[in-house]
Amino acid sequence: MESLEQPLIINESKLDIYKKYSETDLNSIPEEHRLAYELAIISLTSKQGNEPYELLLSYILNLERNDKKHGWDGFDNKEEPLHLYEFKPSKTNTYNINDDTNNKIDEYEKIKENQRAWVILASITSSYSFDKIYKFPAEIYTEDRKKRLQQIQLKTPPPRSVYSISIKKSLEFCTKFNKKYFVWRR
Repeated sequence: MESLEQPLIINESKLDIYKKYSETDLNSIPEEHRLAYELAIISLTSKQGNEPYELLLSYILNLERNDKKHGWDGFDNKEEPLHLYEFKPSKTNTYNINDDTNNKIDEYEKIKENQRAWVILASITSSYSFDKIYKFPAEIYTEDRKKRLQQIQLKTPPPRSVYSISIKKSLEFCTKFNKKYFVWRR
């Protein structure tokens, strides 16, 4: 039987572009530039936003980044994207789809016949980089997400729906649906 795991090719030359911030002694930075360094470090360590890591993923996967707040995070070609990407970088082993709705799930199913949708799970390191990146077909989550939403909608009032996934759970779905996935590890 052919392995479902495939190698994920990345541009490793850009992988550690944020590393210098983890190694910088702020006292060695001239006063007039220190605020910029402090802001960079705050954005890289914040639990509220993953924008720097989504930007890094677009660099190392050679994708065009979607600058809009909603929609797909990356494209292989902006004019007529064949592959659509949802980036989920995380400092923990849990990756979340926040405010999950049937409309969000439907977006995964509305892609054209010649397109593919992918979910990228990337583990953030303490040096503001990644030690592993997984690329999973988005459709492996559809059934489980719909089931979870049905359970939540039975509650009064329905709570905010956060769909949590993990690499382990994603690997199980790939096995269940016999879907190939891609991985890069440091």
